[in-house]
Amino acid sequence: MNILKKYFYPAIAFIILLTVLSYKLFYSFNFHPDFARDIYDILVILQGKLTLIGPKLSFGGIYSGPYYYYLLAPVFFLTRLDLNSLLVLNMLLFVSGTVFLYLIVSKKAGSLFALTLSLLLAYLPVYVIGARGPWNGSTYLPFLLIYLAMIFYFKPDGRKIFLVFLGFFGGMIINIHLVSAPVVLVGLIYLLLTLKRKSQMLFFLGGVLIAFIPLLLFEMKHDFVMTKNTFLVGSYKTFVENNNIPNAVSGKKNFFENLSFLSGRLSGQLGINILFYWGVSVFLFFRTKYRERFLIISSFALVFLFSAILRYQFGSHYLYPVSLFLAFSLGSVLLNSKYRWLLFVFLILEIIAFPINIYNRSERVAETYERRVNEVIRLNLIEKSESFNIIQISNDYTTYIPVGHEYRFFFRKNNFIPKTEFEYNQSETLLIFSELTDFDIEKLDNWEIKEFGRENIDNHKKYNIAGSVVHVLKKQ
Repeated sequence: MNILKKYFYPAIAFIILLTVLSYKLFYSFNFHPDFARDIYDILVILQGKLTLIGPKLSFGGIYSGPYYYYLLAPVFFLTRLDLNSLLVLNMLLFVSGTVFLYLIVSKKAGSLFALTLSLLLAYLPVYVIGARGPWNGSTYLPFLLIYLAMIFYFKPDGRKIFLVFLGFFGGMIINIHLVSAPVVLVGLIYLLLTLKRKSQMLFFLGGVLIAFIPLLLFEMKHDFVMTKNTFLVGSYKTFVENNNIPNAVSGKKNFFENLSFLSGRLSGQLGINILFYWGVSVFLFFRTKYRERFLIISSFALVFLFSAILRYQFGSHYLYPVSLFLAFSLGSVLLNSKYRWLLFVFLILEIIAFPINIYNRSERVAETYERRVNEVIRLNLIEKSESFNIIQISNDYTTYIPVGHEYRFFFRKNNFIPKTEFEYNQSETLLIFSELTDFDIEKLDNWEIKEFGRENIDNHKKYNIAGSVVHVLKKQ
């Protein structure tokens, strides 16, 4: 009976979770420009050009670390560039994070409540959405969950190698996306407060430093270009002024208004009104021990911190680590109280709030862009030897993301290597893919066309290809 409770029933529960997360996965996946950018960069790596950096972040001139790319690259290579393999890998990472949590917690709290806590994290709307497709803005979430489990459920005193690994693991998470840093820092603070020999923190910090070696090498190799661009040139101001991303949502300048604004967004990501979270946390605060009080205080502190920081520019993914920490914290507090039965209540409420829209059919599928690229190649509109570049006019984003990695990836896959998005002025041919069939390219006036030369628009040729219009411009 103990074997059934500890292994069989949890296995059934995680198989159900796997089914829920994988249902209509390929059918509903949105071929987002960020994903197209990532697979293009991974393809560049697989073709022999290694990198020390990952995707660019929206803050200043800062780039994330390369771990996200190298995490996906082996599977992408082994499956011969099968995009669906990355979706499966990402989903398995999310499931593995909750399985790890269960295995750790079950040793301390019993199988039933450990499983309930794990499923509470697994069915968070933000966790479910993140599991449905790889993205540096969310793929770190299962790693963050594992990090929190190791910090708050292990006793690392005297385990130097473990501390180095834990520090590296936390640094890697920050490298994948900077927005996770405050939650990783909370773990660091708890570790510092609870270690009997404070000097052992040096091993943890050493691990963090090791994780940042690729970015440090990049900075040293390129004369600290990220640091200079962000703080000396002042590109951080574009984030503060919220003009680096067209049509980006802005937070509220007033702290208390922004606190209310973010609380509403957090409620959506949790699937439960955050006031319920806070009410239960306050009720339990004086009925718990040191670790649980630390978790409660940290939860409040993180929400207040993000309310202060996100008064300028807001993206829903900025709150992902906070949502995960809030659920982990309250779940852990309940687990170690006499009110642990509330875990079932929270889990039921989450299931009721399950984001069923994730199963809707996607209108942006990779096959559409592959078909257009293949047709351009078949019609000999471009030669492999040509110096060419790409602009995308999207039906979904208009010129919001004009560089068109959706097309760049499939060109490169066919060994047609486009110039980079910084080299429009060095390109002899420009392909403009427009999903808006009535778009007048005479009105196109973005940076990319100016760099290529707007005067070349007069000599363009127009082709109708697979539901899009392709304009071919050549310099005279």
